[in-house]
Amino acid sequence: MRAGRGARGFTLLELLVVMVLAGILLSIVTISVTPDPRQSLVREAARIGQLLALAADEARIRQAPIVWEADVHGYRFVTESGGERRLVTGDDLLRERKWERPLTRLAVVEAGTRQPAQVVLGPGAPPVRVPIAREWVQPRLRLELANDLAQVAVEFDESGRGTLASH
Repeated sequence: MRAGRGARGFTLLELLVVMVLAGILLSIVTISVTPDPRQSLVREAARIGQLLALAADEARIRQAPIVWEADVHGYRFVTESGGERRLVTGDDLLRERKWERPLTRLAVVEAGTRQPAQVVLGPGAPPVRVPIAREWVQPRLRLELANDLAQVAVEFDESGRGTLASH
């Protein structure tokens, strides 16, 4: 501010400095808040690990097997009775879901093998089907997911618990 004129206020230079600082702070906050699209597949894989354990509990409660079906567009939990397939209803967590980005590869690898037992590589392929038994001991398997940005695997132990696997 200039003394002697009696005018009060900020100079143009002071206002420009404040605007530049505000712009820098805003860009830092925007960059740190923007989600990484590669992490969405990792989050979804972790969710699947938890949902399959939940579906195993649900199968024990219902005394009926549940099947996890997935293709490149999404996944769902299905029950089968009398030859009729039905989506699991009445449970918001086991509802049908879509992938944020379509998958380019989806594979189920059974324990002790290197080759996938089931693979989906593109649209139109039959879905991968993972039966979830009512028993307390589940078969060990590895679920591999990939989209155009990332790939991740979930390993399931005998208790049906899924953990993210390192590549």
